Amino acid sequence: MKRLNLAMLLILMTTTSLTVLGQQTPTQDDSDKNQPSGATPNQPVKTSDGYVFPTKRERFDRFVSSTVGPRSFVRTAIAAGIQQWRDTPEDWEQGMSGYGKRFASSFGSNAIQQSVTYGFDSALGLDTGFQKSKRKGFFPRAKDAMLQNITSRTKSGGRVISIPRIAGAYAGGVVPTVTWYPERYSYKDGLRNGTYSLLTGFGLNLVREFVIKW
Repeated sequence: MKRLNLAMLLILMTTTSLTVLGQQTPTQDDSDKNQPSGATPNQPVKTSDGYVFPTKRERFDRFVSSTVGPRSFVRTAIAAGIQQWRDTPEDWEQGMSGYGKRFASSFGSNAIQQSVTYGFDSALGLDTGFQKSKRKGFFPRAKDAMLQNITSRTKSGGRVISIPRIAGAYAGGVVPTVTWYPERYSYKDGLRNGTYSLLTGFGLNLVREFVIKW
């Protein structure tokens, strides 16, 4: 019960923080230091493949949408349903009460993951957003989609290993298991959940590329 109360407190704090951040977020573009060389706040430079580094406002809006947006709630509901079907954790039992706990847990886990990813994005000046491939053919597009799951783009358009995305996935897996999961769970279970989250990301990117815009 103590851990569940802590989970609910974390969710409340995250939602409140989003509201405050939304009021403080800049309404215009980044300053010159956040643009590629030769760019201005109002005229960002495009790379050879047409990529333009997103503004602070665009990155923040994406963070909010990924955390409390409609698609985020749908994904959370599905994740909680899968946990309910698998009866994981067993300690939370079945029924609406069990589903409610799993939904709150999944929501909190995603909020942690998105917050850590967004924080590292901002600190390192990277873009972890998804963009559909501009190449032709199934395999080139699939390769581009899956590559985006483990890489981020720099202001110049280059790709680097995505510390924000990896850190976010594992934070979203470890923090819940050592905070509000039943006592028998440990950080090892959280690391495993983080790995599952990363692997799931490959599939989600393929869906984004070929099925539906997410």
